[in-house]
Amino acid sequence: MPASKQIPFSQLLEKFKKTMNGEKVKKQPRLVLIIMANTHDAALNEGCVKDANAVKKVFADICKHIHYDLCAIEISGHNYHRDNLIQAVDSIILHNENDVTLFYYSGHGFSYHKDSRRKYPQVDMRPHNDQVQYNKIDFIEKHTENLAVILNIIRFKGARINIAIGDCCNTIIPFKRPLKSEKDMNIVKGIMPGLSKALTKKLFTDAKNAVSILVSSSQHGQPAITDMAMGSIFTHHFTNELANTISNKPKGNQYLPWLRLLKQSANKAFRDSKGYDVGDGKKGKQKAVFEVFIDKE
Repeated sequence: MPASKQIPFSQLLEKFKKTMNGEKVKKQPRLVLIIMANTHDAALNEGCVKDANAVKKVFADICKHIHYDLCAIEISGHNYHRDNLIQAVDSIILHNENDVTLFYYSGHGFSYHKDSRRKYPQVDMRPHNDQVQYNKIDFIEKHTENLAVILNIIRFKGARINIAIGDCCNTIIPFKRPLKSEKDMNIVKGIMPGLSKALTKKLFTDAKNAVSILVSSSQHGQPAITDMAMGSIFTHHFTNELANTISNKPKGNQYLPWLRLLKQSANKAFRDSKGYDVGDGKKGKQKAVFEVFIDKE
């Protein structure tokens, strides 16, 4: 949608709230989907639009198939702003023990210098801005958040299943992580549930387990690849894997084999990335990183 015709965020937020407050949605589980796509950046616009549309479609189809209600909002164009993300998260209302919250991001991402122990990227949420300070590090840091931090902001809304996916670069910038961000990362480390190597159907569907899934399309130091014809290659394969999985499941079956889906998507994106030049004649080697955290009662 062209920025000049874009619906103001206040209206989108009001509609988002209404979808969560209706009597109908209180009777069955819901998927709360927040999409943040940097469609105002000329270098990313086409790919981010494709990514957002693919994610909206596949999760709308999934919700119909598994009998979940979909409560979705997209933060893009001139609405693209960290404050709008926080407002959307603050608006989340949950009613069912099987409610799911999912944050999906498509845009720029990076890692700080000498910070390889942090696997997940900083999500770049700089709003549309033509002023000089837009590319200054102070302005960038003011409008960035680590993907792991975003997962935990969402997690504390209380859904049993929480997922954060970032399809963005994870390349290194020549600046050290600022003190405030360092503190935020240490808090995340202290409050995250236990890391799990497995996510079986039993673990995923047990109402006593709170499940968190964290996904980055690229590992520390790596660029992520976007193809103008298909969008970001990881998102392309991920949404296709989801669609194919659902098409082979009986209606109402609410279990998705997340780890298998993510592994297959990562492998296909890694294979395809080798066919792209990521600079200086180097072939891509984009490999997604993902982890599952389970909090057991």
